[in-house]
Amino acid sequence: MMYITEECIDCSACVDECEQKAIYNAGEEYELNGEMKGPLSEDHTFIVPELCDDCKSCVEVCAVDAIEEK
Repeated sequence: MMYITEECIDCSACVDECEQKAIYNAGEEYELNGEMKGPLSEDHTFIVPELCDDCKSCVEVCAVDAIEEK
């Protein structure tokens, strides 16, 4: 599972790159199984684990290496 660390600079490169639409900007609601959910982080960009397929395309575009695997 991928996650975004506090080193994130909120550039949104990973948001645009994610084909699964699993990455959202800080404070942004997301949809899961047809239901709207509150943001997982108010502080920085976040990955919704249930939507992520671990393709790691986000890691390749991250300018500050703020995306890691748990």
